[in-house]
Amino acid sequence: MTSADGSQMTMERVVDFEQPITELAVNADVREDVLIRVTLGSNQAVVHANTGQRYVGTNRLHWIVAGANRLATQIIGNIGAVADHADVVLHQRDDRRELRRLKGHTTPVTAMGRCRTLEKMLLVSASDGGTILDTGEQLRQGEGAAQTSVLLTYTGPDGRPRIVSGSRTGKLRIWNPRLPVPPLTGLVATRGFSDRAAREDLLNRGTLVQALKDVLKPGDEDAPTVITVEGAWGSGKSTLLELVKHRLATPPAEVPPGRRLTVFAADRRLWRSRTKPPKAEPSKIKLLARPLVVSFNPWRHQSSEQVWAGLAKAVTEAAEAAMMPHQNIRERYWFSRNAERVDRRHLQRRLWRRTFSPLLSLAGLGFGLSVLNTLTNLKLGWAWWLTVGLAATGLLHTGWRYLFARASAFLPGELFAGPVVSNAFAGTTTDPLIRDPYYNARAGYLYLVQHDVEALVKDLAAHDHELIVLIDDLDRCTPRTTAQVFEAINVFLSDDFPATKFVLGLDTTVVAAHVDNAYKELADARIVTHPDDPSPGWTFLRKLVQLPVRLPRTTADDVDQVLLAQLGPVHRERPAAELTAEAAITGDAEVTKAATPYEVEREIVAIERHPEVRDHLRRRLRAQPEQSVREEKRLLNSWQFYLRVLESTDVEEACHLVAVAEIATRWPAYLHRLRGGWQELADAVDDDVQWGATIAKLGFAYSDRKAAENLRELLRDCDAQAVAGLANRLF
Repeated sequence: MTSADGSQMTMERVVDFEQPITELAVNADVREDVLIRVTLGSNQAVVHANTGQRYVGTNRLHWIVAGANRLATQIIGNIGAVADHADVVLHQRDDRRELRRLKGHTTPVTAMGRCRTLEKMLLVSASDGGTILDTGEQLRQGEGAAQTSVLLTYTGPDGRPRIVSGSRTGKLRIWNPRLPVPPLTGLVATRGFSDRAAREDLLNRGTLVQALKDVLKPGDEDAPTVITVEGAWGSGKSTLLELVKHRLATPPAEVPPGRRLTVFAADRRLWRSRTKPPKAEPSKIKLLARPLVVSFNPWRHQSSEQVWAGLAKAVTEAAEAAMMPHQNIRERYWFSRNAERVDRRHLQRRLWRRTFSPLLSLAGLGFGLSVLNTLTNLKLGWAWWLTVGLAATGLLHTGWRYLFARASAFLPGELFAGPVVSNAFAGTTTDPLIRDPYYNARAGYLYLVQHDVEALVKDLAAHDHELIVLIDDLDRCTPRTTAQVFEAINVFLSDDFPATKFVLGLDTTVVAAHVDNAYKELADARIVTHPDDPSPGWTFLRKLVQLPVRLPRTTADDVDQVLLAQLGPVHRERPAAELTAEAAITGDAEVTKAATPYEVEREIVAIERHPEVRDHLRRRLRAQPEQSVREEKRLLNSWQFYLRVLESTDVEEACHLVAVAEIATRWPAYLHRLRGGWQELADAVDDDVQWGATIAKLGFAYSDRKAAENLRELLRDCDAQAVAGLANRLF
């Protein structure tokens, strides 16, 4: 045995049938007992691959067939190989463009096939001296395979590939190329991916995040106040905003919990003619402001009231966490503010009534019983003592409530949870005690909500916090909601509000169209349009936004990082150095003992980590017309789901399912037309006339020609027949 790189390929056994072999087929239903079916003209024989003995038993169903004189094969994807006398030519299957010419043989090539390893697909070619080639460099060589007419491969009992050659002289030879043992592929381990913003930077936008952080850093009064992060759907706007929010986050300041707001303290505040919430005293030394980041999703709201209520709720929750981390502080703050807006005298009387102990009522009943005892001489002398005891205990209980109990236990909870006038924070108020008559009018409602938010933002500024509002998914809103959000931003930008910055995640094309739709009634809309803008909506954005930040396009170079983050690292095979014990086997013995299944410990690897599967995923994701992390997740979700449906651990089937998942996610509008026509499409993919007739038969119009061309390109890049079979099973 010889080899160009010093490695050896051993011939394990030879079976002589004394008739020309025209076809080979392998059955691996039982991994420990692989069968080889040999076609000898009109006769057939089945032998055990491990021993070469004739098989006598029940017929097996699943056979992989290799015909004689096969001089062309598909290696992987769109790359094929064809024999040209003593050379093997690698070419593009769609346009037959030659990629490389392999010169490993000295006599004409008589048969070709494929041999799968963990890392790659190897090309097997045979002549008078059969060789195995790896993209042109001779990897293994075996001698003595004269007049080979057919080749096939299978996986031996030790997990390594075997090569079977059949010759015109009737000799069946089984070769061991001594390649590294691949792991067993297991079921897919991933369970799909959501559309939530990623927690890590998968697209290498760290410098962009840092630049935005520097621009938003508090302290610069001349910095931009409205910034847009612009990109199409699925371009990573939400993830970028989350990364910026994480970078801007600062640990909360240490704030003492303060004293609880007792009934006594609340009563004192209600007695005052005018109360004001506590504010920080201005310091002679200006402290560096801390960023307070608030996230707001306007697409959950529709009307102006809902938009302002949602924005106010988001601001107050963030403000409470920054200024009022403890319950005692929150109750004092909101009660002090709300005491200005309600009927204090009515509220005070309610507080007194609820503070009185129920034991005093029982003492009153006891007093009545004692009087009755005196008038009727019932001889109930204990009634007086009971009355005195209940009265004394009731007074003590009332005094304890008044001096030490929380006021929130005796008054409506809305007084301690947010501004009761707008009620934007605490939900619908049910207690008429704290309703405001101006709250019923729409204009009055909006004014009061804005007043609440303004007062809160001013208090934040007094506590050295600068508000930064991140508004995402604006392009998902209705046109009217989009306009209302912009109106709210304009209110914040007025001179009455302290400095507030906004970062908007949006698709400018969609939002500009929404603005055009919302303000189409304006007669002078075209008059104010900027000469370089196609519509007034773009001019509106031009006037509102001081810093537009356009996200870079997601490119094919980002696919590897996304696959690594979603599916984990690719499994790599062991180096050849670990196989030194086997490499010591030399000689020209025709029959060598096959390794048992227990001689090699094999690792089980999730199928998505297999190198060939990962390479196929990478290639198809790179071929997408529009690179988008969202679309990549959709394809991966569909792919892993179909793997689970079929319970497949077969590498080739997993690669074919990538194309099936791409069809399902890329052309969902055409699936109803394609149903039932998969086999016709696969048969017609290489014939222009037949393809046109098949597409027309399936109902594709002239306007659908681009989709049909792209579908054909996909089928050419894969095994169209295998994809058609899977599509018929799944769709």
